[in-house]
Amino acid sequence: MYFELKDATADILAKSRWRNELCDLPLDLISSEREAYDIQAIAQDALGFERKGYALVGTSEESRRVLGLERPIYSEIPASALLAATKEFRLPTGTIGIQCELVFTMLRAYPEAGEPINLDTAADAVLDCRPAIGILGRRTRRVFVGDNAAIADFGLHVATICGDHTGALSPADLAAIEITTFLFKQTVFAGTAASVMGNPLNAIVWLADRLSANGRQLQANDIVATGSCTAILQVWPGQHLAADFGPLGQVECIFG
Repeated sequence: MYFELKDATADILAKSRWRNELCDLPLDLISSEREAYDIQAIAQDALGFERKGYALVGTSEESRRVLGLERPIYSEIPASALLAATKEFRLPTGTIGIQCELVFTMLRAYPEAGEPINLDTAADAVLDCRPAIGILGRRTRRVFVGDNAAIADFGLHVATICGDHTGALSPADLAAIEITTFLFKQTVFAGTAASVMGNPLNAIVWLADRLSANGRQLQANDIVATGSCTAILQVWPGQHLAADFGPLGQVECIFG
């Protein structure tokens, strides 16, 4: 894809996200992962919002299967799409579903110069952990299967709804957290945080490694949304969703 086409593609994606409408783009023509992330970054710049951190998608085998991904992907989260204490959310056109996930807040830059990237150092770099609901969606009318199309389309990220701050937990405690989701108080799905790469902190390890390879790092106060701890759940306007994360508490939302 020529550079001019990358700019045009990113601009259309940004306008579609801003206007909450679907577009016609041949995202299957994106030829590489690098090109896909370039388009995503240009589109984020076109939106013009401050970035608050990163959202990961496809960090569990089940979520990759449902979304047609070969491996995890990520996107930056615009400030307008990071929500706290939100009890109602209007589902946009193109919504795929929701993922119940954990959101970490970084205590410091990670990795620091010469610091190894692993589970222990990631745990040391985290300030706290919150339960969250991530809304996933597409901006295109056609559904494109594959990593590159999903990456360019803002990593399929729509919004992240965060619960209350709870403090930090040990890696073992985090991996053992059980999550139960309820629609209208009826149990729908259950899962464990360990479904995210064996331990949700490994989402930070994976992301830090990817960023470091491109000369970047996580910064203090960045948030990292880990990707789904349970199956991707399809929701409809008028439904009430609650997710119980055990020691981390609950997060809930009514969708409009």
